Amino acid sequence: MHISKFIIRNFRNFESADFNFKEGVNTIIGENGSGKTNFFYALRLMLDDTLPRYIGFGERDFNRNLGNWQGHWIILTTHFSELDLSEESQALSIHACGQVDTEEEKAKGSYILCFRPKSHIRQELYEYSQKEDKDKNGLENILSQINITDYETVYLCRGYLNFSKDDIYKSYVGDFENIIFPNPNEQQKQKYGDYLPREINLYNEISCTFIKALRDVASDLRSYSNNPLVRLLKGKGKSIEIETQNDLVDSINELNSSIASLNEVIDVQKGIDDSLKQAVGTTYAPNIEIRAELPNKMDKLLQSLRLWVGDSDDEDRGQIAELSLGGANLIFLSLKLLEYEKIKTDKVANVLLIEEPEAHIHTHIQKTLFDNLHQHNTQIFVSTHSTQISSVSKISSVNILSCENKKSVVFNPSFDLDNNEVVRIERYLDAVRSDLLFAKGVLLIEGDAEQILIPVIFKKVFGLSLDEIGISLINIGSTGFKNIARIFHQDRVNRRCGIITDFDESFISLPINKDDDNPEQKKARNSQKSGIERKANLELFCENNMCIKPFFAKNTFEVDMLLESNAYEFKNVVHKIYKTDSKIKESKSNLDSEDVEVSGREVLKLATTKKKGWFALLVAEEVNVETGVPDYILSAIAWSSPHINSASKVKAARYRLENVYFTAELLKEDREVIEMYSNFKSIESDEDLLIQFRDCFQNDPLTKLLNHYDS
Repeated sequence: MHISKFIIRNFRNFESADFNFKEGVNTIIGENGSGKTNFFYALRLMLDDTLPRYIGFGERDFNRNLGNWQGHWIILTTHFSELDLSEESQALSIHACGQVDTEEEKAKGSYILCFRPKSHIRQELYEYSQKEDKDKNGLENILSQINITDYETVYLCRGYLNFSKDDIYKSYVGDFENIIFPNPNEQQKQKYGDYLPREINLYNEISCTFIKALRDVASDLRSYSNNPLVRLLKGKGKSIEIETQNDLVDSINELNSSIASLNEVIDVQKGIDDSLKQAVGTTYAPNIEIRAELPNKMDKLLQSLRLWVGDSDDEDRGQIAELSLGGANLIFLSLKLLEYEKIKTDKVANVLLIEEPEAHIHTHIQKTLFDNLHQHNTQIFVSTHSTQISSVSKISSVNILSCENKKSVVFNPSFDLDNNEVVRIERYLDAVRSDLLFAKGVLLIEGDAEQILIPVIFKKVFGLSLDEIGISLINIGSTGFKNIARIFHQDRVNRRCGIITDFDESFISLPINKDDDNPEQKKARNSQKSGIERKANLELFCENNMCIKPFFAKNTFEVDMLLESNAYEFKNVVHKIYKTDSKIKESKSNLDSEDVEVSGREVLKLATTKKKGWFALLVAEEVNVETGVPDYILSAIAWSSPHINSASKVKAARYRLENVYFTAELLKEDREVIEMYSNFKSIESDEDLLIQFRDCFQNDPLTKLLNHYDS
C-alpha cells in the first residue's frame, strides 16, 4: 500500500492543490515560501502519531484567498493504491462502499480530514439558501456570527470526490457566490466519506516519521522514544544462545558486586547511613545500600548500547554529539531506513518525510543519498530546493510547488507524457539544466554564445539579472528543443518557456539556380532551408500550447547582434584574435561596413576563428550600458516573464536614466538635460515614472522591452 495522491483544499497557502505520487521516493521541489513545509504538516496531520489526532485549526490556517474564511471547509484527502486484504486496508477501500467494480479500483482507498462547520451551522446555511428573498447581505450576516469554536474536525474514509475541483467543492460544501448550500441531512455522505470504524486507528497502522531540516540528532539518539537503534536492538536478546546469555549475566552480576564492594563506595554508603540516623534517629531512618545496576537482562543490556562514531577520514570514534552535523543526520536517516526495513514490517504502510536534506549534506552526498534511497521498501517524500537532488529525481515522481498570486500551485511535469518522453527528459536533466524546474520563466537557447552573452547584455543594459526576474537560461547545446520543452504545458509545468533560435536566413546573395552555388553559397542555402523547416516544426510543436513560444534571430545570433549597432563591441576584440596590424585594420573596416554581406561574413569569421564560446567571452567584456539588444531577444524575455513586478521595471528605468541620459558629464554641460533631470526627479509615482520614460525615450531598449510586456 502506498500514497498515490494527496489533495489539499483551503489549508494555509494551498487554495486548491493536487499532488500525485509513486511508490518509492517522491520529490517535492520549489522555491522558498512555495509551501513545502505546509505540505509536510498537512500530510503529518493525517498520518503522524506525534501530532494530536483532533488538532484545533485556527483562523489563520484557512487560505487567505478565501477572503472571509467563515463557512468554508479545510479538506485534506489522502488516496492510497495497492491496498491488500488486511482489515485496515479494507476499511479505507472505496470498493467496500460499492462505488467501483474494476480490479484496479478495488485496490484503491482514501482517508479524509475535514475541518467544517458543525451540523447546525450547515443546516442554517442550507435553510437560508432555500429562501426566495436571500441576498448577499443576509448570507454575510449568518457567516459573521460563526466562530472557530463552531467548527469540528472529522476523519472519514472511502471517499472518491476530488475537492480541489471547484464544481465539486461548491456542490458539497456550498456556492457562496450564488448562495447555494446542500442539505446536510439529505446529502449522501458516503460520496465524500464514511466515518472510520472505531476499532481501527490509522495512526497505529501506518508508520510515519518526519525528519526535519537541521534536527537535533544527538538528542533523538539519546532518547528511547525517538531512537531507531533501540528499536532495532529490541527483542534481539531472545536470539542469543542461552549459554552465552548466562555467561554475560554472570559476568555482569559479578561486576556489579565488585563495584559495590569497593572501599570508596562502602565509605560513602556508611556516611549516608550515619547521617540519616543522626538526623531522624534509628527508629525512622531507612536502611540504605549502594549497588551497581548494570542491566543483567538481555533486552535491557542491548538497549544500553550507544553508537560511537567518527567522520569517514578519522580513525577515532566518539559520541554522536562530536560528529559533524551532516554525518550525524546521515546516521539517523540510515537507522530509520533500516528500522522500517527490519522492524516495521507489520504496518500496512511506512512513510518517511525528509525535509531539505541539503541543509546539512553537501553536494556529492545529496546525489548519492537520493540514488540509494530508491533501494528501500518505504515510501519516501523529500522536499528540496537543491538542483543536485532535482537532477537525479525521476520527473514522474516529482511535484513542483510554485507561489503564484499569494497561493501555492502544484505542477506535475510528467502528466500525460509517454514513458519514452519521460526517459528522454530525465536523461537530459543534469544539475545545471534542472534549474528550469525552479524558475518562474525559462528561455531555451541553442549554444554557448547565447548562454554567455544574453545574461551579460541584460545585466549591463537594464541593471537587472535574469535570475532577479526569475528566468532560467538553459543551453540545449543544439536545436533539439522539443524533448525538454514538452514539460511546459498548462497540464504539466504551467510556466512560460521561450525558445530562442536562429532562422538562418542567408545574408549573402544566392543565385536563382542553386546549381550555380559556390561552396559558401551552398552552405548558406542549406542553413536557410534548415531554418525554414525548423521554424515550421517549432511553430507546429507549440501550437495549442500556451506555455511555449519560439523566437527567431533573422540570421544568426552573432550577425543579429552586430546589426543592432554593436560594431564597437566586436571591433574591440579584434586585436585579441588577429596579430598583424593589416589584418586588424581590415577586420574592423569590414565590421563597420553597412553591407551585411561584408560585416556579417566578418563577424562569423571571427566567431569561427576563435570558436563561438571563446569569442562570446571576449565580446562579453566589451558589453556596456549602450549595447544594442536584438528585438527577438527582448520579445522572448518579456514573454517568458509576465510575472515581473513593477519594482523591477522601475529599477531598470532609474538605472537607464542614471547611466545613459543623466550621467555626471551630461549634467555638467547640457542645460536641456539638466531641466529634464529635474522633471524626472520630481516624479513621485513609479507608474508615472515609467510613462514619462517611455514618452521621452521611445527608441530606448527598455521602452521596447516594456512595449513587449504590454503586448
